[in-house]
Amino acid sequence: MRLTRHVVISVLLMVVLVGCADGAVGENRAVRFSQVVNFIETDDFSAPLVAGRTVLIRLERTTPATLDNGPLPRGRAYAELALEVTGGAAQVLPLGFAQYAVRLDDPVDYRFVAKEGTRTVDAMSVKARRGAALRLHGSARVKTSAPVTGGGCSQVSSVALADVVLAPNQTVDFTVVPLDAAGQPMLGMLQLTASAPAGGVTFDTPLFVEGGTPNVLSVQPVRSSAGDTTLELSDPAFPTLTVPLRMTTTAAQLECAR
Repeated sequence: MRLTRHVVISVLLMVVLVGCADGAVGENRAVRFSQVVNFIETDDFSAPLVAGRTVLIRLERTTPATLDNGPLPRGRAYAELALEVTGGAAQVLPLGFAQYAVRLDDPVDYRFVAKEGTRTVDAMSVKARRGAALRLHGSARVKTSAPVTGGGCSQVSSVALADVVLAPNQTVDFTVVPLDAAGQPMLGMLQLTASAPAGGVTFDTPLFVEGGTPNVLSVQPVRSSAGDTTLELSDPAFPTLTVPLRMTTTAAQLECAR
């Protein structure tokens, strides 16, 4: 196995040690392998990791409240431990005190091993696979803003993907989900880029804190836009995802409290 101390992280991260995150408890029930961020359609490590893409891992002490898989309250960092990855080529970057950025490069089965010196404290098996496709999560986050003259308020709502019609005073956040060959969601922070060949929109990427969701793209209409557009979302490891986006020139109604 090739193990280096350097890894290419595909997005800018802002990590704040609060909240909850997905993960799984090791085979010895002594360590929880936290994912740090929440991939939107998975809860633990049963889904495959995208080969060649990064995940963040924090080694935590288990307690009666955290002896389970899935999203759970944040445990205490197991700062005495180090993470070792076996099974195939991998890149591991220590981020300090039981936190790591990990990239699994081969589409094979791996082991995450939590060690205190030479002693293995806990371990778990994961699998890495090649990604096959991208799609959007079934709902989007839409922020509607009223002008300052109307009170300067805003409202955020979850909207079914099929119902999104972007108004001039709105921003929509789409979450991109990587899929394996069977069409199942995968884990990994993607190397995404976005374009709109017909124009009409601008892009942004929200920073996420620990417990937040990666692979999110914010889309805002250009004020002079007068029609629908198409988004093209790309990652070098996947076919390009083409997404039609309906737009309207009529502002969304929002009443601000006086």
